[in-house]
Amino acid sequence: MSNRITAGAAVAIVIVTFASAAVHASDARASTSALDRFSATTQSSTTAVDSLPNVIIQTQDGRRVRFYDDLIKGKVVLINFMFTSCTTQCPLTTANLVKVEEALGERLGRDVVMISVTVDPAVDTPDVLKRYSRRYNTKPGWHFVTGSRKDIDLIRRQLGALDKTGDKTQHTGIVIYGNEATGQWAATPAMAPPTAIVRSVMRLVRRQSSN
Repeated sequence: MSNRITAGAAVAIVIVTFASAAVHASDARASTSALDRFSATTQSSTTAVDSLPNVIIQTQDGRRVRFYDDLIKGKVVLINFMFTSCTTQCPLTTANLVKVEEALGERLGRDVVMISVTVDPAVDTPDVLKRYSRRYNTKPGWHFVTGSRKDIDLIRRQLGALDKTGDKTQHTGIVIYGNEATGQWAATPAMAPPTAIVRSVMRLVRRQSSN
């Protein structure tokens, strides 16, 4: 299976209502902007347009893995971007994704892989990510990853989540999820109801099982 996102199959699901009033207006604008970028990146053509990079990154456990081969290929994945020193949107997003993790239950790691990619790799070393993941008591099957700035930016660019201004706060508002085997990709606000996120992701799991 080629490591490409099929643009014709990708759908940006725009949900403008956030689950928490604590989300600042700037964060809401960041979410909408990120969704717009994802939509533009994935829907600009009816052919496969974006190769998923196979760069070497590190997990919160210090394990060196290849982004595509080890974390994406043949899997249903849920990807978000964050940084540990963020004090506005990231804690809310991570807390919401913990609820997604809980709702997935034993399907996490078996049917669905969660990947949180730091946008501040100079600060967010594996040890820092490990402490962050422990703070939220995350379970196996949810990977927090870091790497070189060049490789992290490449991942963000290929997934339509790189803001040209370089403002790292412009990444936080969305969750990208997809089924690499079927080429189906979509995005939703990270503060969407956890049950809604799980329903959307599990549809991709069922489609993979039926193929």
